[in-house]
Amino acid sequence: MSSRPASGYFERWRSVAVPYIALRVGGQASEFLGFLILARRLEPSGFGQLSIAFLVCRYAGLIGDWGALTRGSRDVAASGRHGSPAAFVRHRTLVTVVMTLVAAGGFVATGWSQLVPTVAVILGLGLSRDWVALGREQGPRAATPAAVQGGVLLVASLAATSPASGAIAVGLGYGAAAITSIGLNPVSREGTESRNKAPAPWILLAVLAIQVTSTADTLLLGALRSSAEAGIYAAINRLPNAWIALLTALMFGALPITTRAMAEDPIAYQQLRRRSIRVSAVLGIAVALAAPIVYLLIPVLYGESYLDGQLPAVVLTVSTGVLTFSLPLHVFAVTTGRDRRYFALVGIGAVVNIGLNLLVIPRWGTVGAAAATLAAQALIAVLLWSQTIHPSAPAHEALHPATP
Repeated sequence: MSSRPASGYFERWRSVAVPYIALRVGGQASEFLGFLILARRLEPSGFGQLSIAFLVCRYAGLIGDWGALTRGSRDVAASGRHGSPAAFVRHRTLVTVVMTLVAAGGFVATGWSQLVPTVAVILGLGLSRDWVALGREQGPRAATPAAVQGGVLLVASLAATSPASGAIAVGLGYGAAAITSIGLNPVSREGTESRNKAPAPWILLAVLAIQVTSTADTLLLGALRSSAEAGIYAAINRLPNAWIALLTALMFGALPITTRAMAEDPIAYQQLRRRSIRVSAVLGIAVALAAPIVYLLIPVLYGESYLDGQLPAVVLTVSTGVLTFSLPLHVFAVTTGRDRRYFALVGIGAVVNIGLNLLVIPRWGTVGAAAATLAAQALIAVLLWSQTIHPSAPAHEALHPATP
């Protein structure tokens, strides 16, 4: 067994994550500014329509992605233990094309044909190959498409004056990212013998459950209250989402490193786990304490028409602090390969979130939606802490779980 200290893996993580995060943050900042411009130009009602279409396409894109957004770099780093990357790409492409056609047809059938360009969000997620470069520890290559996406969306948003032109701006950004990602990350055709066997869907279902916990409240606000309230909520949620995007970049940068650490040095792996949780606890507290600042920022960023979003923004900021603390728990849960168990735990959080939203949104609107998200994130953190991460579990058990 290797005696390599955990610091060696931290150095490898920094060499991958620093350029990766820098480009991702740049891209996310540009995308945030683009959506900020769209929110101010379209007003709550128009931005609400665009946000609902965007979320529908995001859910469809996550289905097309089939969990690669979370598990892909782990699988590449695991050197084939989880199947063929080429077969995975082929399966994702097929599902993505189907979801794109279904979404486009749905928009036309429901009278929202002007929002059809948002289906490029499905292509941007489902055709992305950033996970291939990240699994190979090629940080800059993995993050360049995100930078392109944000930059194109920002520039295009400057010309948007309606939900239709806003949809075009979003579509151009995500479409450019898909093209860039495919061009930068060719995948060998070798190892396609499993082409007829669909990859296990547990991580896909886990990703969808996490998205439901984070964003389903916007859709329910539109259905149970109004598109204007959905627009306000979607706009204020952009602030915590920007931070979550940074955390996601940290998570993706860590997955290939923790996967290899588990195989090479279980002691170092446990050291990584303990240090990561200590750091995330400090960051989580800092984020929660920033809630009063966020309260004051809402009218400055979005204007007077978004004043009703100040209180729910405070609650969402505290919820983001909880998610910040729990990030390493998600990382190490995915690393172990116990995908079915991971889905079960985050799925419980999603079910609780939906149930609470149905109870509180009709009466308390955006504040109730934010409170439901906070409760669900806290529950997920507790479940992952108590049931998913077992420091005493043997490394070989985590690497070759009985129920992946």
